[in-house]
Amino acid sequence: MARRTNGNGNGTRTRSTRRTLYTARPQNGRKTPVPQGTLIIIGGHEEKEGKAVILRAVAEGAKRGKVVVATLATSDPEESFKEYQRVFTSMGVKQAVHLAVNDRADLLRNPRLDLLEGASVVFFTGGGQLKITTQFGGTQLCEQIQEFYRRGGTIAGTSAGASVMSDTMLVSGEGDATHRVGANLLMAPGLGYIKDVIIDQHFAERGRIGRLLGAVAQNPRFLGIGLDENTAIVVEKEKRLIVLGAGAVYIIDGREVTCSNITEETEDRTLSIFNVRLHVLSQGDEFDLETRSPMSGKPEEAEKELTPDLN
Repeated sequence: MARRTNGNGNGTRTRSTRRTLYTARPQNGRKTPVPQGTLIIIGGHEEKEGKAVILRAVAEGAKRGKVVVATLATSDPEESFKEYQRVFTSMGVKQAVHLAVNDRADLLRNPRLDLLEGASVVFFTGGGQLKITTQFGGTQLCEQIQEFYRRGGTIAGTSAGASVMSDTMLVSGEGDATHRVGANLLMAPGLGYIKDVIIDQHFAERGRIGRLLGAVAQNPRFLGIGLDENTAIVVEKEKRLIVLGAGAVYIIDGREVTCSNITEETEDRTLSIFNVRLHVLSQGDEFDLETRSPMSGKPEEAEKELTPDLN
């Protein structure tokens, strides 16, 4: 395995064996155990034909069981499910089942916990992220999926399904201009699978760097993570992520910000923010979420590791 370097050019340990992404490791005697599962967070418009490395990484986790396709965000759930069912079946997944919620009251009456029996992956499709949280958040099924993730299950999501992964999600805001102090930037509670980050998707394609900077300026404790289309991050146990796909991942670290004008009363002022750090990662690169440090990698190694059927 090739030697890897961090963002300062220093060597780091190499990976000599392929990771086991989906093995549960129960925690004993811990009040707040670290989740043992894997997140696959996708920037939207992922390839569904050809190599389709991102969805193949999802399928890799589902071959031991079934994938639950949650179409909560979309206005056409049946069509969305059929498309992903076709793709996952073509990739060797034995069973894909549909989670659709037309009425929150129905889900409260019938929690549908049987959907998780034998499941290896829960996959949230795109659409509107508030549709996911308002219909699904706080239900018994939502809590069981949290437990599924804590015990080693895989949660995947694309577009809106990516944004809901964090505990605070970015819902809307101007996406093609420099952020203004008084801009309408709407954030809301997400599903909380990954802590202390804010995720944005369709990133370069919709020019969303300004709004993600605005979100980080509001609370520099959060990492801002922007995902291009057909690009994903695979996150293990909330500790590190690896990039997969054709585009870039932008990580905005505001921890060392010295000054910003985000609280200025003059609402039409352009955002100023000093000493913010930006990392741009491509396939194979990694990022340590605990130390907030990037590590370079080779794209072919990530593909080999995460989609072994292609190699």
